[in-house]
Amino acid sequence: MKFRYSSMLAALVLSAVMVAGCGKEAAQQSTNVAVNAYKVNASDTAIKQSFSGTIKAENSVAVHARVSGYVVEKYVQGGEQVIAGQPLYRIDSRQYEANLANAEATAASSRANLQNAQVDLKRYQILSEQDAIARQTYDTQASTVQQNAATLEAYEAAVKIAQDNLSDTIIYAPYSGTLEMDDIDLGTYVTAGSTTLVTIDSIDPVIVEFSMTEPEYLQFMTERATDSTGNGGVQLQLADGSTYAYEGSIVQAAKSLDSGTGKLILKASFANPDHLLLPNMFATVTTSGATVKNAILVPSKAILQVMDKNFIYVIGADGKVTQTAVELAGTTGGYTIIKSGLKAGDEIVVDGLTKVKNGVTVKATLLTKEQVESSK
Repeated sequence: MKFRYSSMLAALVLSAVMVAGCGKEAAQQSTNVAVNAYKVNASDTAIKQSFSGTIKAENSVAVHARVSGYVVEKYVQGGEQVIAGQPLYRIDSRQYEANLANAEATAASSRANLQNAQVDLKRYQILSEQDAIARQTYDTQASTVQQNAATLEAYEAAVKIAQDNLSDTIIYAPYSGTLEMDDIDLGTYVTAGSTTLVTIDSIDPVIVEFSMTEPEYLQFMTERATDSTGNGGVQLQLADGSTYAYEGSIVQAAKSLDSGTGKLILKASFANPDHLLLPNMFATVTTSGATVKNAILVPSKAILQVMDKNFIYVIGADGKVTQTAVELAGTTGGYTIIKSGLKAGDEIVVDGLTKVKNGVTVKATLLTKEQVESSK
């Protein structure tokens, strides 16, 4: 009986030890965090400088009427695209039609007076040559003809002004573009040269305004000077991460640094035939730079920024991660060039940064370059 009790006790102890061992192993396995990894490689890479920019219309004009009156017809709505010369509004023209008719009548009367005076002048000339009238009479009539001619010229100018005013009751688009949403309503009274009817923004090309610091400007000019391609173009990265199809060129640069920000403001022009780019959209301007030999490239999303320091989680042979400080040297696409801190062949964490910390053991799935670039 005693022997049977001892055997049962020993079996229970052995079972407990085995269960504890399995639990410890399971607990250890549960600490392995699943992450995606990437093997660092080295290649010759062109450094690109990136600058945040804002898309603006090359031309943005508030359209005003040249004559005053009530808007009686409205041919467009805010937000529409228009072409140069397209009618936008029509102002009540009755007053200007009456003004034109009155000016034409006055000019016609003046023209008749001039013609009569010219007929009399010819008659006086003949009589003067025959000494039938005094020379003074002829000279007075000649002066009358000149006065009538000047009067007619003034009235004809008034007719031209009246014609222009009547034509100006229809307001046309000064150039092709997109109307802003500030268009006035039908029936609004507009004052010549004062009331804004609508604002029109040009749409092709567009301007991207961006700025760079003094060191960035010096680096930019140095790389421009040593650029053997003679290209000098800039590219545009949109908010969704895509690269804009058309290359741009810098068309304007401030002559001095902005006193408030200490930065230099530049403008680049981009073709916009598909009207994809809209004013006030945000975009990133990238400029090509010097080529770095055997540059260490890592996906930019693998970089952890803490204060003014940059870190990357490096996976060791035992599966443990080490938070490694790195020094950055520029960007190209979705990658960042590492100046120091990594070497080719290192495996780093690219997804799951929030789940790991220094010394944690991870279960890494190695991704290819294509998989990294296609993952969000």
